[in-house]
Amino acid sequence: MSEDKRTSPRVFNVVEVECHTIDETATPIAARMSDISTTGAFLDSMAGLRPGTRLALGFRVGAQQVRVAAEVMHAMPQFGMGVRFLNLSGEGRAAIEALIREQG
Repeated sequence: MSEDKRTSPRVFNVVEVECHTIDETATPIAARMSDISTTGAFLDSMAGLRPGTRLALGFRVGAQQVRVAAEVMHAMPQFGMGVRFLNLSGEGRAAIEALIREQG
């Protein structure tokens, strides 16, 4: 088995995600979040984005609407991608921490 390199606990959290690339094309990406932590998430998506691709994300955590930039860290073609949050707000972090406490 591969070693889990995550530094933050993740919890199951299936929500729809507004997602587009952060570049000159601002290409919309169809995605759904399947888990989340304060440092990142896994997005279920058929899109084959390469590691290093930057994304703009919008999603809900409880009652909190979160908007954050993210970077693709690893991709699983035809399955999804792990992303790292780049500028998570204090409010977004607090909402994710509350979700982790609820599920923990």
